[in-house]
Amino acid sequence: MLKYSSSRILHDDHMATIALLSEVERVVLSRQAPPVQSDQETGRFIDRLCKTLNGEISGHFDFEEDSVFPALAEYGMADLGDLLVEEHHAIRKAMNDVVASAGAARAGGFSPETWSAFRRLCGELVERLTSHIEKEERALIPELEDALTPEIDTELAAHHDL
Repeated sequence: MLKYSSSRILHDDHMATIALLSEVERVVLSRQAPPVQSDQETGRFIDRLCKTLNGEISGHFDFEEDSVFPALAEYGMADLGDLLVEEHHAIRKAMNDVVASAGAARAGGFSPETWSAFRRLCGELVERLTSHIEKEERALIPELEDALTPEIDTELAAHHDL
């Protein structure tokens, strides 16, 4: 059971991202042929994926970088935050590539070549985000629970939706 609210927020964000990545695997990665342009369900999913990448997931990274990692550094755990920030940079690039690829195909639909490229980018994103989430669940969340006082944790959690 997670003790404090910031670790619960991070865990809940991770679970939502894992659910999204599962959908990416089902809707995008499992499909070899590009969707027809009239496939509104796939189009809506890709739009939601791009919105989530630019919104919730990017916001999650901002929360960690602006609030969580500096708090950990005060407890002598800057190395963990530094490692996770490096991963954020690589993941942000992968997210931007997915969004750009989807945007380029939005008007005319996906060709076999652009769908293949989009699938490759989505596969890379799934791999990077899954590994990153596992690392945060195994290392970051336990460190937060051990290091933060309830007062500091409550203060951190309050910054999540700012």
